[in-house]
Amino acid sequence: MNFGWDLTDDYGHTTALHEIGHTLGLPHEHQNPFAGIVWDEQKVYDYFGGDPNNWSRDQTCQNVLRKIDAGEVEGSNWNPDSIMEYWFPAGLIVQPAKYHDGLNPAGGLSETDKQWVKRFYPALPAPFPTLEPFQTRTLSLKSGEQADFKLEPSASRTYQIGTFGTADAILVLFEEVNGEQRYVAGDDDSGQDRNTNISAKLFQGRHYVIRVRLTWAGGSGQTAIMYW
Repeated sequence: MNFGWDLTDDYGHTTALHEIGHTLGLPHEHQNPFAGIVWDEQKVYDYFGGDPNNWSRDQTCQNVLRKIDAGEVEGSNWNPDSIMEYWFPAGLIVQPAKYHDGLNPAGGLSETDKQWVKRFYPALPAPFPTLEPFQTRTLSLKSGEQADFKLEPSASRTYQIGTFGTADAILVLFEEVNGEQRYVAGDDDSGQDRNTNISAKLFQGRHYVIRVRLTWAGGSGQTAIMYW
């Protein structure tokens, strides 16, 4: 984005938020197919064709008059206070009649803006906790649930990774390579009178993920994991 004016006042702050909204995929609110705005189109062309915009008729149509196809968008009904809504002077809007004397959004993000951006961009999951060598981590999982841990070995050598308790579990070791989890080793103690155990050589400076999934939680529902 390139701004040619001061962004530190209220107008500049709102304008910056508006343009950031576009980068997140938000269209103009007055082009909402559910807005129901009836324009005095000639006055719209005359207004935006003059200073300071000096838009062509095509630019005005694309930025103001064109209604987005209802099948192309997901969002709320028309929100006149959206950060994506333009300010319009008197005479451009014929209907709704309450905006015939002009439309002046409140500025800043509306509550509806915040709700929809959070819906489109949900919070990232929390990062996996790190499993340290020789430190037991107790787990309270139900059947079918899983827990993931990061392994970041301080030395390159063969390590043992195992679970403890009466639960049946599946234990899988992955190496993270370019953001992808690549299978290294696994063990399944389901239906056997033992616990899962993996023996694998881990390398200093590489990143690993260990995943334990319970298939049966046992009487207590408790299990534990450790590597050493």
